[in-house]
Amino acid sequence: MAAPPFWGLRIFENVDLNSIIPLINWKMYFSAWDLRPAQYTEAHKNLESDSRVLLKEIVDKSLLRAAAVVGFFEVQRAGDSLSVLNEAGGEVLKLHFLRQQKPDENGNFLSMADFFNPKEKDFIGLFACTAGLGVSETQKKFVEKNDDYSSIILGLLADRLAEALAEKLHRDILGGIGIRAAPGYPASPDHTEKATIWKLLEPEKNIGLSLTENYAMSPVASECGYFAANPKSRYFKLGKIGEDQLADYASRKGMAVEELRKWL
Repeated sequence: MAAPPFWGLRIFENVDLNSIIPLINWKMYFSAWDLRPAQYTEAHKNLESDSRVLLKEIVDKSLLRAAAVVGFFEVQRAGDSLSVLNEAGGEVLKLHFLRQQKPDENGNFLSMADFFNPKEKDFIGLFACTAGLGVSETQKKFVEKNDDYSSIILGLLADRLAEALAEKLHRDILGGIGIRAAPGYPASPDHTEKATIWKLLEPEKNIGLSLTENYAMSPVASECGYFAANPKSRYFKLGKIGEDQLADYASRKGMAVEELRKWL
């Protein structure tokens, strides 16, 4: 088993926003405004100019705060699930994944579990991060001044800053090796797996990031997920799964099929 950068948790309470601004995905930002990212028109230029002015204000006045918690844990793969182990080698919790039931372009039926060693112990990285601490209070002030435009810009910038922070963590801690995946996204669509991440990282206690009963993160401008450090790991789309796999997955998770179906 290769060693992770560290074992256990590391907390980043006040991440310098200037360090993540260069990693903002402006194409995704423009898409949120229904501006085609393939073009760069006058509308793009004006929006970016206004947004960069507000970005400077965000930094200068500390309107937003970014924070993260990252953990690396020893795991043992069993099928399409991972047993998270304690220092004594005992199982603490399980992480569960689904598998493609239609082959990809290379004829593979992929699962996130494939990126972990099935024969010996391995490790997984987990992260939860936010760039939305303070966003609600600041948006409220803008609305009170009848400045809805700035309020909207602020919220969408916070979203992109959270994504940029996740990218920074991936680059700084793992050198960008492997992939960064998240519950609710194409390779791992089950939102309920966030609950396991919360048990292991305790983001609410450590950085003030909470998880609602509907598995939404609060503040909204936040991300959580997995670091798979296997250099052969890659992004993929799970696609539709059959009732047979859904039943097996529900059994592995100890949940009712119909309850689980609504989260996929």
